[in-house]
Amino acid sequence: MASHPVTDKTAVPDTADNVATYVPGTFAKLSSVDGDIRRAQLLQTQAQIADPAHSTASVLWLGYDAPQSIVGEASDTKYADHARRPLNDFLTGIDTAHGGHVNSTLVGHSYGSLVAGETMRDHPDVPVDNAIAVGSPGMGVKHADDLNIPRDHMWAATAKNDLINLAPPKAGFLAPLNPMEYVRLFDDHTIVHGTDPTTDDFGGQTFKVADGKAPGSDGLMPAHSQYWEGKSLKHMAEIVTGGRP
Repeated sequence: MASHPVTDKTAVPDTADNVATYVPGTFAKLSSVDGDIRRAQLLQTQAQIADPAHSTASVLWLGYDAPQSIVGEASDTKYADHARRPLNDFLTGIDTAHGGHVNSTLVGHSYGSLVAGETMRDHPDVPVDNAIAVGSPGMGVKHADDLNIPRDHMWAATAKNDLINLAPPKAGFLAPLNPMEYVRLFDDHTIVHGTDPTTDDFGGQTFKVADGKAPGSDGLMPAHSQYWEGKSLKHMAEIVTGGRP
């Protein structure tokens, strides 16, 4: 378990004006952490471009055991359940270091957005000003209001070619006895872990991202990993620095 701060020479998490805490998702682990550190670096660099007048620190938080398979583990909430308290403690520590005066953004990718959502849901006082969910399988809630921040500070985006769009909700153990349960599998507003945060039903904000590469064109799910480039990265940096995309 670890957190890794990514900063320039003038910005560290304890003193920066803006702090972005990035929570990675399925397959994240310390032995292959370089790619996630790179994502945090890219966001920090873009944030400095978006708001050169204020310092921004970007932190990779891997303080939990992430699921290591899409089929099976990623549909289980237990990994997020075990992460929500330590993530809350980490965010509280950053806020305490600033005396409560920091613009804090929680960024969750893939399963990491479930970790972020559960943490915000179960800790009403968690010091988060903005939240971003990209490539999300759901945040463990039905509506943005359940996250305990203003709904206009909750942002989400999923690329058109991201296969996470096809992830169905759980039918439930009674499904064989109730065929109507299977109807939910074709409900555009519900995915694995709650309401899709990019839908109107969720009630949050969305921002535009590129369609991404087609499935199979560069690995199985290339679009699922393309949020740290182009207009998606630019929009996330705008949110992290207190603006709107």
